[in-house]
Amino acid sequence: MFRNESAAMGLPMRMVVLTIVGMAGLAAMIMFIGDMELVPRSIHADIIGIDNTTTSSVIHAGSGIRNITVQVVDVDGRAVEDATVTIYGLHTSATGLTGQGGCAVISLDTSSISVTGEGYLRLSAKAQGFMDAKNNFALKVVSS
Repeated sequence: MFRNESAAMGLPMRMVVLTIVGMAGLAAMIMFIGDMELVPRSIHADIIGIDNTTTSSVIHAGSGIRNITVQVVDVDGRAVEDATVTIYGLHTSATGLTGQGGCAVISLDTSSISVTGEGYLRLSAKAQGFMDAKNNFALKVVSS
């Protein structure tokens, strides 16, 4: 039926060349995927001081402007620069940006805080390449 065998003569060599080219392409794709960060790394944000003291994590509603120092670190304990840090809740909010040491000082006006008895302000930190960090009970607020 088919008597022309010229196509089958170079077939083994073609298979070897295509296998080598395919393996090289697969290796390049695996290397590229391996260099990508598929899962964002975690960060953690903590309030480390209020008005340059570390003795309390409680503020009083209506007590004026409070300077709150927040530190943002990654899972390895390294400072995270350029993270946006927000303290919010109880009808108030304030935002800051972390610097080289991973710290941000946020000026929070407590005159607009509305609380009966006690409540909590939330803390969130966001940075490019990292998962967002949130703490719903970051700072206790008591009524004056």
